[in-house]
Amino acid sequence: MKKTNFYLLIFIGLFLGACTSQETKEYIAKIQNQRDEKNTEYADSTKSPLNPAHLAEFTGLDYFAIDPKFRITAKLELTPDELPYELTTSTDRRPIYRKYGILHFKINGKPFELSILQNMKFVDDSVYGNLLFIAFQDLTSSKESYGGGRYIDIEIPETETVIVDFNDAYNPYCAYHDRWSCVIPPPENFLEVEIRAGEKKFHLADH
Repeated sequence: MKKTNFYLLIFIGLFLGACTSQETKEYIAKIQNQRDEKNTEYADSTKSPLNPAHLAEFTGLDYFAIDPKFRITAKLELTPDELPYELTTSTDRRPIYRKYGILHFKINGKPFELSILQNMKFVDDSVYGNLLFIAFQDLTSSKESYGGGRYIDIEIPETETVIVDFNDAYNPYCAYHDRWSCVIPPPENFLEVEIRAGEKKFHLADH
């Protein structure tokens, strides 16, 4: 009986490991497909945010390796009393946002926080009204990733549990051409850790 239970536990362990491995493969394939689609879009002169002078040389965006450990489960602390305010950008544009809440999470066992924002312009918009916005910087900024910070978009969650996937972190358009006006991450959204996930510096940019 004990031997049977032993082999049963081994079988269950192998089964769960195979399931986890398959889920990881599917996750990595999904992220890679998103990146391939973005490269196709950016290579299209009718859609690309790139400097037209760079299009002929464009071969694709640079990314950190896809790492499932940077798909983080965070707890959302709502901040309903926060008032809308003007957010600083790379130009004199001042869009109106509201701090929707604070995300609490851990990376390698160390606690971190990020303010998550809501664009007041799109609150009632049928397409973008359900989106929240994270602008952040980390210890890779200005080294391996864009110095002006990176962005992540998430849908308004129905629970206090939020998935923050840093593998989805993308550069603002300012990373590709200075004709764009881009939100600068708020000071509290500087993470004292290397987020080696998501998009790297644009290799043709002059920044």
